[in-house]
Amino acid sequence: TLVVDNGAYSVKAGLLPANPPPSNPKYTDPLLPFSPAVLPNCTAKSRAEKKFFVADGLSSAVDLSALYLRRPHERGYVVNWDLEQEVWERMCHRDVLSVKPSETSILVSEPLLSPNELRDNLAEFCFETLGFSSFASATPGLLAYNDHRFADPDSVLARTGCGVVVDSGFSFTHVMPLFEGRVLHKACRRVDVGGKVLTNLLKEQLSYRQYNMMNESLLLNVVKERLSYVSLDFDRDLSISRLRGPKNTIRRFYRLPSGVEGEDPYGAVIGDSADDEPQSPSKRPKKDKEGA
Repeated sequence: TLVVDNGAYSVKAGLLPANPPPSNPKYTDPLLPFSPAVLPNCTAKSRAEKKFFVADGLSSAVDLSALYLRRPHERGYVVNWDLEQEVWERMCHRDVLSVKPSETSILVSEPLLSPNELRDNLAEFCFETLGFSSFASATPGLLAYNDHRFADPDSVLARTGCGVVVDSGFSFTHVMPLFEGRVLHKACRRVDVGGKVLTNLLKEQLSYRQYNMMNESLLLNVVKERLSYVSLDFDRDLSISRLRGPKNTIRRFYRLPSGVEGEDPYGAVIGDSADDEPQSPSKRPKKDKEGA
């Protein structure tokens, strides 16, 4: 069985074994006999190299700023199935998961409150276009709830089936209340704020204060993922971020990519704290002169 989380930013897929172990390990268990694949859910055309990249082929691009990206999703829903087919065919390729659709069942995630026409298109895409033997779909929030229920059966959410699941993705955030393990669709809410909004905000802030980064969507998305975190005390962290010098324990320094072969094409974080601030020549300690 092939399990696919078809997100707007990336596709995460894993092939379950035909005879799973009798225990119930989580998907992060290193003993699990498979490893999920994570592929960018997009294609790109390079204006500098005159090449075309699909999914994980983006990692071989030399100039990230010269890439023109095309995504099959629009506002969280698939609108270009031909483009999605190219990404999924790469996912099923022998170099990635080596899946034969005619011999494989598939479980696909679909957005909450998805229109019936899009659900029909997904089923038609899996059966007629790719030729999977069987097909099933479920919302990511419900799958996450079931994973938590089996991983921690003694928790309140697992014992009562009552709680709230917040699914924050690339294009939007869904708030999904549960009652006795069932989704209350009338109480579900969609907020059009996701990772894409945060990346665009970071691009605007950096372009206004430092360099023009409006064409660096891929780079700044990686920077956001490496440096962002969820604050447990927003007011306290906001006051710390306004401090100067070593008192500001939140500030981080990031080195942009140099283009040198062998280095990280997305740059790297400099140090683990504000104490590792790179010193400018005027701040470096001067050496004593001879005879002084």
